[in-house]
Amino acid sequence: MSPTSPAVRDTVFVVDDSRTAREVVRLHLARLGCEAMAMDGGEACLAELSRRTPSLILLDLRMERMQGDEVCRRVKAHPLGRNVPVIMFTSAGEPHEVMHCWRAGADDFLPKPVALEALEAKLAAVRVAREPGREGAARGRRVLLVEGGRFLHTFLGGALEQEGLHVLYARDTEDATRLAAEHGARLDGFVVDVSRAPREALALAARLRDAHARKPLVLLSRAEESADVLARAQALTGAPLLEKRHLGADELLGRVLGRLVPGLTPLRAAERVPFFTVVEFSTPGGPTMSGFSHDASPEALFVRTLTPAREGARLSLKVLLAGQRTPCTAEATVVWANPPRSPGAFRAPAGMGLRLERMDASLTQQFVRFVPRTLGFPLSGSPRASGF
Repeated sequence: MSPTSPAVRDTVFVVDDSRTAREVVRLHLARLGCEAMAMDGGEACLAELSRRTPSLILLDLRMERMQGDEVCRRVKAHPLGRNVPVIMFTSAGEPHEVMHCWRAGADDFLPKPVALEALEAKLAAVRVAREPGREGAARGRRVLLVEGGRFLHTFLGGALEQEGLHVLYARDTEDATRLAAEHGARLDGFVVDVSRAPREALALAARLRDAHARKPLVLLSRAEESADVLARAQALTGAPLLEKRHLGADELLGRVLGRLVPGLTPLRAAERVPFFTVVEFSTPGGPTMSGFSHDASPEALFVRTLTPAREGARLSLKVLLAGQRTPCTAEATVVWANPPRSPGAFRAPAGMGLRLERMDASLTQQFVRFVPRTLGFPLSGSPRASGF
């Protein structure tokens, strides 16, 4: 990337209480055509944020006056900062620090000493996300979720996002009608909860069916429905109403995905648990990039990064766990990849979902330890492929 490639110079805040560290990064960004503003602490960052909105904030986690995770929280809560990507610098040998980054709302991290090639790649990803008309999702991955309660938003919506779908949330049937009219051409499927107001929800489903006859429509309920509702749902969708009371969480998610994206093998996001690790990944012959996993399921890692590998790529992983000096190794396939994109109505995590094909003995034992055995692990901790 040449220093003159961007049409407009990007403003980047570099926040670090080490003068040497911020000067090295500032000079590198200047060579890449950025207006790099070096700051020695969070107070200066927040004050400048009130005057201008940067393209990117680079923020050290460990600073004396105000810790970086607190600065990140305040940036994300600021009206001018909520959509600004934040990359945090952490100690390379302290993978537990990624947990602080994730909880603070950071978009990515870079271990110190900062690899300038990796920094350049992440800057390039931020620039690409701002391109007008940039397409952010593959076909078959956008869904309107018509909520009937907190369960759909917190569990099902979150699980769909972690399966790589881009989710558009509607609070009720009126909101759904408006969103469907506004985004209908971009939508690839619909999930409607009928349990709160069956008559209105079924009428909405009928309108969606008429307007989008070739797109999948999934109806579900959190309650026991009458025979009339069951029959109407069957007639509208050609499939039985999904009743949460008869299905476990993983099975419900699998049924919904099977109807929305036939042929998709889910990553079992319904069973994911917190799993904070530093992840380095590379394709054969490609550069090494970094991210951090925030969740795992019995067969997958969910990695947050601004520079995901392409969907379908085979990756070699180095996974550095807290308390360990030697990284674990694994092989994985990218099931979904979401690069950063401009803010919009659809919600989806920037990063990638990885299906683990092979793990070394140490990583396998960590999975057995931290993912409950009831989710499919045998009692032995011997290495094996994670097809489960």
